Amino acid sequence: MSWLPAVTHGQSSYRVRNEENFRKDPSQDGVLLASVPEGAVVVGGEVRDGWIEVTLDGWIWAQSIEPTNREGHNRVVNAPRGENLRAAPNGELVARLANGCLLDAVDTRAGWVRVRRTGWMRGQSLEQIDAIASTGTGVTSSGGSVRSEPATLDRATVTQEVPVYRSVEGAEIGTLGPDAPVRILARSGEWVRIQADGWVRETDLKPASSDILVGVSAAEVRSRPREFEGKRVQWILQYISVQEADELRHDIPVGRRYLLTRGPLPEAGFVYVVVTDAQVAEVERLPPLTELVVIGRVRVGRSRFLGNPILELIEMAPR
Repeated sequence: MSWLPAVTHGQSSYRVRNEENFRKDPSQDGVLLASVPEGAVVVGGEVRDGWIEVTLDGWIWAQSIEPTNREGHNRVVNAPRGENLRAAPNGELVARLANGCLLDAVDTRAGWVRVRRTGWMRGQSLEQIDAIASTGTGVTSSGGSVRSEPATLDRATVTQEVPVYRSVEGAEIGTLGPDAPVRILARSGEWVRIQADGWVRETDLKPASSDILVGVSAAEVRSRPREFEGKRVQWILQYISVQEADELRHDIPVGRRYLLTRGPLPEAGFVYVVVTDAQVAEVERLPPLTELVVIGRVRVGRSRFLGNPILELIEMAPR
């Protein structure tokens, strides 16, 4: 389910066509505040001379900002190389904020701060999601700014319990209850493609990729290591620390970094997760004992001395 920012009256959602700069003023000479990647979704309001006033809203690592009282803002980025703005703690990338970018803090959560900042982006680099949803194409004016559509056309609530289908006249895949909020993504005759926002237990889900194994225990992997080596598994692990392999870790190259974790939960054993330098930077920001949902490739089913599984990290998300 894609993350979408909240849209208020008079605003619209836009998808970034190509990586684009986010500036303080509607001008190429405006102070550069951030870069926004292709595919990111942002909220826009006023249109001026081919520029759209955009609000970035997301979460930033607390150690990369500090308090300030400048130009009406209360936080400033203090990371020399800039810092990522994410849709949720360790979530989808929204933007790369420049060092010195002024922000407004609105919430905090376990080492993360939710911040907002309004600036300007070139209209020709944005496509309005509202227009795509109702017509199937992006609609722009000759000046390059996106033509406004009524923001309420893509918002609706379910009138009664209704079935949800995989495609028009396709197989039924579930139901939505009365008053469930939905977002309309596309229309085809009397049918609409929707996106629903809600919560389910993670134990009721499985990966979309059929070759990722779920429900496999560490005991199974240890007992039949050759069968599982090279396979991808999804496990819930409890992060303990980052370690560096030495000569005693025969199954991990000397000098490689790995995560010492416990699990897969609720199992009480240990799992080693080999990571890249880039992945280490993300993990080191997490407090110890954070639970992680991990997709990893089984490098070794049973390590030489302690018999612990060793994974190579593919993807992770904190719980």
